[in-house]
Amino acid sequence: MATEANSDVYSTTNNGINEMGDLGLEVQKKKEKKQKKKKDKKVDDLKQELDLEDHKLSIEELEAKYETSLQGLTSARAAEILARDGPNTLTPPKGTPEIIKFLKQMIGGFSILLWAGAILCWIAYGILYAQDNNTSRDNLYLGIVLAVVVILTGCFAYFQEAKSTNIMASFNEMIPQVSLHLSWGPWISFLFCPKQWHNLK
Repeated sequence: MATEANSDVYSTTNNGINEMGDLGLEVQKKKEKKQKKKKDKKVDDLKQELDLEDHKLSIEELEAKYETSLQGLTSARAAEILARDGPNTLTPPKGTPEIIKFLKQMIGGFSILLWAGAILCWIAYGILYAQDNNTSRDNLYLGIVLAVVVILTGCFAYFQEAKSTNIMASFNEMIPQVSLHLSWGPWISFLFCPKQWHNLK
């Protein structure tokens, strides 16, 4: 009788544990499904095409939609748009300081492991040297070699990165420096500068 009661308690306990485990799994599966749905929705939003129907509009409708004219904008209207929207220039992203780029090459990725190895070699040499002044200098030399390897590879990687950054920056020089604008009748040449426009007429 007592053994039957014990087995009932044991089976009830096991069932309770199984039910709790099943609930935990169900909750986890529901969370995973929600995350997957959110991810799929984001991907679908990115795949979705823009609905542009400007090509179907007449010239008058386009002028009204974009508040412009085929004769160009008046100087007053151009000044108003400039005050409202700012200059029509691309804002470059914030650049990383060169010292930060250099330090990332020195201590980033695999380099940090080599630095750790060099420091451990120097610590081992210091401990052995404290016990015996005539100890072998193998650990000292190994630490120095590791440090030199890290410094040389870091410098090389930094110069490679700087070279590719300079190539990308040189693309900005390919932007035309002079452009023609139709402003209320005649065409006007403008010299492009990041801060202001210079009228060349």
